[in-house]
Amino acid sequence: MVSEPTPDNDTDTVAMRKSRRQDGDRFSKTARHKHIISQLTAAPTLRASELAAVLGVSGETIRRDLMELQHQKLINRTYGGASRPFALEPSLVDRKRLMIAEREAIAAVIADIVQPNEVLMLGAGATTFHVARRLAAKARDITVIINDFAIAGALAANPSIRILCCPGRYHSTEGYVFGTQTIASINSYEANRAIVGATGVGGRGINDADEEAGAIYGAMVKRAAEAIIVADHSKFEQRALTVFAQWTEIDRFVTDRQPEGALAKALRDAGTEVIVAQR
Repeated sequence: MVSEPTPDNDTDTVAMRKSRRQDGDRFSKTARHKHIISQLTAAPTLRASELAAVLGVSGETIRRDLMELQHQKLINRTYGGASRPFALEPSLVDRKRLMIAEREAIAAVIADIVQPNEVLMLGAGATTFHVARRLAAKARDITVIINDFAIAGALAANPSIRILCCPGRYHSTEGYVFGTQTIASINSYEANRAIVGATGVGGRGINDADEEAGAIYGAMVKRAAEAIIVADHSKFEQRALTVFAQWTEIDRFVTDRQPEGALAKALRDAGTEVIVAQR
């Protein structure tokens, strides 16, 4: 539901008031666009009629605003309004260059949690690659079930780590295997912990831009006694193609910033422990 700006967002409110003074009784287009994007950060969908009422403009003006924002790929237009755009992940090579300090801090937390003689399931991805490298440096006498060859290589630096590689079809750009053979292999194991990343985490659950990867992560979550999501704050409230788990299925969420809003509420309601890694 769209509401007037509140004191929680004083900067936006002041900017919009200035815009209104400069443009008579109406907000400037820049201010309207900023307001729409801000509202979509707090709510997954908006109604055009409510936006028009709040901003004091015609329905036709709001429709033009939404068309422009969609053209810029900042929103998705829907019947009668707008929704957040789905997240599309950069390539694995590019992702490995992003949020390095945050991912290293998250990985350090995981390395402290894992105990000798445990069996882990470790999903593919950039954050879990950092986890693998930290485990290789610190863990002893663990077994890790993986479907990602870069992660296998990182773990192999530690001879005390037993690595079990799942079979499947090779994904040439992401470097992991997937498909029915991979899922069947995962389902044949039990693990103490599943540690998986995500494209996005939000009040509606945990998602991934790749449905094949999402299927694997979902299977890992179900086969472990404890499920852990590792994701930095840039993933908060990002929407993507496949929701592979709900927070009620997740025991711990390791991140680098305290969640807020709908995400924080979903975590509290599910009883998921939040661990904020310190850089």
